[in-house]
Parts: sequence; structure tokens; C-alpha cells
Amino acid sequence: MALSYDEMQQLFEQIGFKGFSMRPYDAEMENLISEAAEDNAKAYLIDIVPGDLEFGQNDGIALLETHYYKEANMARLLRKWLDIVLHFSCYYPLETVLVTGVGLPDIEDFKEQTPNEEGYFLEIPIESINDMDELSDLVFQKTFGTMRFLFPTLDMVIHIETGEVYNVVTLKKITEENQAAVELLRKLVEAQGLFLV
Repeated sequence: MALSYDEMQQLFEQIGFKGFSMRPYDAEMENLISEAAEDNAKAYLIDIVPGDLEFGQNDGIALLETHYYKEANMARLLRKWLDIVLHFSCYYPLETVLVTGVGLPDIEDFKEQTPNEEGYFLEIPIESINDMDELSDLVFQKTFGTMRFLFPTLDMVIHIETGEVYNVVTLKKITEENQAAVELLRKLVEAQGLFLV
């Protein structure tokens, strides 16, 4: 039996989330979180390599992935990603963090229990976040979720997913302001030894 939005709210409060609301999965949400090319004017990757690698091209790629999938190395990479977002938000207003996903580690078949079997969508306004490290620890230790950082004045979303060695940055439309913001983002990414491609 599917949980109601109120029951979902209570469940995520018990996990430790605070100051959030549950969002339904609708056309607006689908478009907002989409990383698909057809739903975005432009997309970038924040990656550990400068691009142009094909899976299986050589054994170095497998070694690189093995290296980063170790827990301590992935934690360092996550720290770099969060540093980029935090520094970027000093220049452009970060309004909301969405936590989205379909599963929870402690509940088998959780997706089937969510409304319409579409997963969960927590909307956390920036004023409800006291510590980004605490929030990211909660997301990545207690859920299988993705953090999506919304910069509405730029029509930009930075998506940080668990278990990936890259992040996606999407622009819903191209403007002069967000193109200047991308150049700042590129500098912040490079300062962390990563690449914006």
C-alpha cells in the first residue's frame, strides 16, 4: 500500500531531515530535475577527467573507477563537489536543495510504497539548511538519493548523485548571466582539480 505524502514526511523526519516539504512528481518537477538533452538548453559535466574517454577504451579507465569507488576516495570527491557548490552560492543565490530518489537502504521495495510509485522529492529551502555537510551526510548515508541544487536566477541545477564520478550541471535556458556564471563555475571546478566539460 502506498504511503501518503504526510506519512512520507513523517518517515523522512524520523530519518533526520528537517525544514522540508514533500513535492509531488509532476510535469514541472520532471522537467526541473531532468538531465536529458531534450529538456535542457545546455548541460555540462563536472568530471575527474577532461572528457573524450570511451568506456572500455583501456584498462586505465577501470583502474580510475576502482580508485574513486573506494569509500574514502568517494568521500573526498563529494567534499570537492560540495565546496564548489558552497563557493558558487556566495556569488549566485542558491534557493533550494531537492533530494530525490526511489530507494532507501533500510526499506526493501520502497519505490512501490511511494505515491504513484514515483519515488521521493524533498524540497529544502536554503534557510532551513544550517550545515551542508550534515545534509549531505544524511542524504548519502541514509538514502540512495540525489542532491539537486537549484539556482533559479540562472535557470541552473547542479545534480550530485551518489556513486558517480561526475556531476551534471543543467541550464534550462541560455542567458548572458548564466554564461558568465558558467565561467565562474569553471574556475571553481578547476581549483578543485576537476574539469567542467
